Amino acid sequence: MPRRNISSWLMDMDGVLVHEEQAIPGAAEFLKRLEERELPFLVLTNNSIYTPRDLAARLRTSGLVVPESRIWTSALATARFLHDQRPGGSAFVIGEAGLTTALHEAGYTLTERSPRIT
Repeated sequence: MPRRNISSWLMDMDGVLVHEEQAIPGAAEFLKRLEERELPFLVLTNNSIYTPRDLAARLRTSGLVVPESRIWTSALATARFLHDQRPGGSAFVIGEAGLTTALHEAGYTLTERSPRIT
């Protein structure tokens, strides 16, 4: 098989970089190597509870340095999807700060009355 140059990395957070509050062995060195080589990467998580800032702080306490701009959550994906479907919309949201913050930053108004769905 021919050797391919990898130009960017996508990786899961839980179970790949950290397990509970502990860094997976080799994770810090891997992230450092990506930064040294200026390779773009994103850390992905389906955890919508926390904002990227919260998650970057959590990773730092585990000894891993990941800028919040390199963290992509399911809440951010949801906010992007809704913004693409209905920019400036409103929504009734059941969720934590990660989701509500992402929706606010995408220009959504959170409401309990008559959210715009059409």
